[in-house]
Amino acid sequence: MPGEPNQMTYYKDIVRYLTALDKASDRVTMFKIGVSDEGRDMFAIAVADEATIKQIDKYRQITAQLTDPRKLTDAQAKQLIATGKPIYFATGAIHSPEVGSPEMLMELAFRLAVEETPFIQTIRNNSIVVINPASEVDGREKQVDNFMATKAGKPSPSMVYWGKYVQHDNNRDGIGVGLRLTQVMLKTFLDWHPTVFHDLHESATLLYTSTGTGPYNTVVDPIQTNEWWLLAETEVMELTKRNVPGVWTYNYYDGWVPNYMFWIGVTHNSIGRFYETQSYGGAQNRALGALNQSREWYRQNPTPNDIQWGPRANVNMQQSAILIAMNHVAKNKDTFLENYYLKNKHTVERGQTKAPHAYVVPARQRRPVEAAELMNLIRREGAEVHTATSAFSVGNVQVAPGDYIVRMDQPYNAIVETLLGVQFYAPQNPRPYDDTGWAIALVRNVKAQKIDDKAILQQPMTLAAADFKISGTITGSGRVIIVDHNTDNTLVTFRFQHAGVKMSAAEKEFEAAGHTFGAGAFIIPDANRAALEPSIKELGLSAWAVDAAPAVAMHDLDVPRIGYVHTWNRTQDEGWVRLAFDTFKVPYTYFGAPKLREGDLRAKYDVIVFPHAGAGGADLITGGVTGNEPRPYKKTDLTPNVGTIDSTDDMRGNIGIEGLMELYKFVQQGGVFITEGATSTVFPEYNLTPGVNVETPEGLYVRGSVLKALVGDRTSPVLYGYDQNALAVYFNQAPVMSVGGGGGFGGGRGGRGGASAPGVPNMQPNAAPSTLTTLDGPPVAAAPGAGGRGGRQGGAGRGGFAGPGGGGAQAASPRVLLSFPTSANDLLLSGLLVGGDALTGRAVAIDSPIGKGHVVMFANRPFWRWQTQGNFFLAFNAILNWNDLDAGRTAARPVGTGTGGQR
Repeated sequence: MPGEPNQMTYYKDIVRYLTALDKASDRVTMFKIGVSDEGRDMFAIAVADEATIKQIDKYRQITAQLTDPRKLTDAQAKQLIATGKPIYFATGAIHSPEVGSPEMLMELAFRLAVEETPFIQTIRNNSIVVINPASEVDGREKQVDNFMATKAGKPSPSMVYWGKYVQHDNNRDGIGVGLRLTQVMLKTFLDWHPTVFHDLHESATLLYTSTGTGPYNTVVDPIQTNEWWLLAETEVMELTKRNVPGVWTYNYYDGWVPNYMFWIGVTHNSIGRFYETQSYGGAQNRALGALNQSREWYRQNPTPNDIQWGPRANVNMQQSAILIAMNHVAKNKDTFLENYYLKNKHTVERGQTKAPHAYVVPARQRRPVEAAELMNLIRREGAEVHTATSAFSVGNVQVAPGDYIVRMDQPYNAIVETLLGVQFYAPQNPRPYDDTGWAIALVRNVKAQKIDDKAILQQPMTLAAADFKISGTITGSGRVIIVDHNTDNTLVTFRFQHAGVKMSAAEKEFEAAGHTFGAGAFIIPDANRAALEPSIKELGLSAWAVDAAPAVAMHDLDVPRIGYVHTWNRTQDEGWVRLAFDTFKVPYTYFGAPKLREGDLRAKYDVIVFPHAGAGGADLITGGVTGNEPRPYKKTDLTPNVGTIDSTDDMRGNIGIEGLMELYKFVQQGGVFITEGATSTVFPEYNLTPGVNVETPEGLYVRGSVLKALVGDRTSPVLYGYDQNALAVYFNQAPVMSVGGGGGFGGGRGGRGGASAPGVPNMQPNAAPSTLTTLDGPPVAAAPGAGGRGGRQGGAGRGGFAGPGGGGAQAASPRVLLSFPTSANDLLLSGLLVGGDALTGRAVAIDSPIGKGHVVMFANRPFWRWQTQGNFFLAFNAILNWNDLDAGRTAARPVGTGTGGQR
C-alpha cells in the first residue's frame, strides 16, 4: 500500500504494479522509455479516458505540430488547440533518498484510472497524464536495499552510490546530457512534447512549489515565467483553502542555471517545474519538532510546530498538490495549449528579429571531433543544425562549405543559446543556487561565432538529417605514421586501443609531409597501417604516413597502470571523471581510499588519480565513514543491488596519515599522482610539495563560473596539443593556489551588494553592465559593485614560474602549467565573479616534482559534469606522458630517440 509505514517498493515491483494496471484498464497504456546505466529497463505509463488512449498517437502528433509554428497558420493552430489535449508529464525519484514520489505516483496512476469523481474525470477527459515513477531506477533499488537492511535490524550499507556514476548531481546533467538517465528523459520528452514537465523532489517543509527568486535565465519565454507563478499560486491558494499548512513558493532556488532535469521542459517551451516536499527519511511517522517558521509574504500559512509527519503525509501532500495543478491545466486546456504554441511562435520570431540570429561553428577547426559532438548534442536536444552549402561572409565572419550553422529562428533556440552563448550573473542579484556560468562552447574548446547580422538567415545551407561523424584519415604512404595531437579526446582512446604498439610523443614542433605538427604528436615507427587505420578513421584522427621518423626529440608513450581512488563517503564528483574514463576507454583499477594504507603502490600502479571528493586537506586524511563496528558495503541476499561498482568489508576511515605517506612514497619512487579540486590541497597542506601554497582569501565570491586561464610552460607534456594562449576553465571558489615564496594575505571584502540604499531592494539587478572578458581580448572595465579586493600579494608574491608562452621550468621546481591572468578584469568569461583580485596570477594547474615522480594538481575541475570536454586532455596528457613529465626541463634528448621503462 503506497504511503504505508515500514514499506518501500522496489522499482521492479513498481513496474509489476503498473503492468497489472495496464492490463486491467483501458485507460492506461504502459511503454518502455529506455535502459539505465546499469542495464535496467525503464518504463512510463499514460493515463486518460478510453477514447484518448486508443488515439494516443493522434494527440502526440497534435502537440508535435504545435511545437513548430513555422509549418502552421494561426488558424490551423487554433483548430489543433481545440482538438488537442495538454500532456502533463510527472516524474519522480531522480534523487534516490527522496523516497516518497514513486509511492505517490503508483497511487496517483490508480486513482486517475479508476476514480469517478468529477475532479478526476476532468483530468482524465481533458488531458493526458504521463507518469515516470522513478528517473534514477538504479538508485531506487539501492535505496530500497538500504531500507530493507535497516528494517531487518542490519547495518545500512549507505547510499554512497545512487546510479552508476553520480549521486545528487544526476539532477545537474541537463546541460551536458552525459548520463543515460538524462538521455532517456530527454528522448521521452521529445517523443511526447508535454505541456507540463514536473519533477518531484523532497527537501523542504512542507511543500515548496517552484517559481524562484530570480534572476530568471533570459532564455526563458516571458509566458513561461508567468505560468510558473500561475500554477504555484493556484496550488498554494487551493491547499490553503483546505487548511493545509506549510505550502509556499518563491524563496528556494533562483531560476537561472538550466542544468536541472526539469529544465528539459523549460528550454523546450513546456512548463518545467518541480516540488520540494518534506521527506520522511525512513518509513516511520515522526514529529518534525519546533520549526518556528515565520509568516512571510511568500509563506502566508507557515508549518506549525511539532507536526506529525511520515510516508502517508508525504504521499498525501504531493498528490493533493499535483492533482490541483493537473485539474487546473485540464480545465483550461485551450489556454495552456495556446500558450505552448505561442511560446514556440515567439521564440521563432525572436530569432528573426533580435540578435543573435545564428551561430557559426567552423567544421574544419582544430578540434573537429569535439565540434561535431557539440553539434550532435544540439541535435539530441531536438534543435536544428544546418551546414553551409557554399562559401559566404557575414560581417567579418567567413563561412566555408560544410561549416555548421545553428539558426536562432527555430522553436528550440533556448537550448541553442544555452549551449553556444555566454552568461553574465550580475553581482547585485540574490545569491545563486548553483552554477552561474557554463559557456559550453568555451569549456569544450570549440570555436563558435555569434552572428548578429540577420543576413545569415538568407544564406545557402542545408538541414542536417543525421548526426555528424568525423572520419579520420591517413595521408601519404610510408612505414612511419604520425598522428596529429589536437586534444580531441578520441586520441586517448586510440592509445589505449593499441596499447601493445610502440608510440612516441614529439617534444617540439616539427615539419613532415608538408604539415606542421605540434609537440605531443604521436609517432609510430614501423606501423602496421592495416591494423591502425580502422581506429584512426573511426576516431576521427588526422594522420600522415612518412618514410622516416622526423628529426625531433621524442619520448615513448609508455602505457600506464592506472589506480583510481574514491572515498567511501562521497562519490558525487569522481563519478563524472569515471564517466569520462569509461567513455574514452581509459582502463583503471578502482578502489577506496583506505586501501592506500596497504602500501606497495608503486609495484601496482604508474599513475594514481584521485578526483575531487568534497572536502580537502585534513578531512581527506582523518575524515570519512565513522563507527565502532565495521561498515561493509557488499552485495548480500538482503542487499542484492549494492556492491556492484565497488565493494568492501569496511568503509570506515579515509586516506589516513599512513595512506598519505604511502602516496608520497609512490611519487618519490616514480609514480604520478593526479588530483583536482579539493584533493589538490592534500599534499600542499601537509607541506609535501615545496613552493606550492593553498590560500583562503577574503572577499572572493565565484560560484560555478567559467574563467580564463593563461597557458604557461608550453614545454610541459601536460599542455601538448593546446595551441592557444588561454583556455576556458570551470572554477568554483576553491582551491586558490599559488607557487612561490609568499602568496596572498589579508584582503578586503569584495561585497555582493548593488547600488541600492540599505533596506531598499534592488529591483533592476540585471541592468548592471556585463563585465565578461574574452579568451583573446583585452581586460574589460570593472563594473560598479563587482570589484573589491581579494588577497593582497605579500612576501615573495606569486613569482617563480614562467608566464604565458614562457620557457621550460628549472629542474625540481614546480611548473605552473595554467595560471589566472594578472588583471581581475580579465578573468570572467561566463557567470559571476566578485573580488577577482584574489585570483590574479594564481596557479590553475601545477606539476610538482617529488623524487622521481610528479604530483599534477588542478585547481579547476577538468571533468566538470560532462561539460568541460575541452579540459579533459589536460589530465589525459598527464596520464599518457606519465613517465616523461620532465620533458622540457632538462637538456634536449637525442634527436629521434625515446625513453621508456619504469623508473
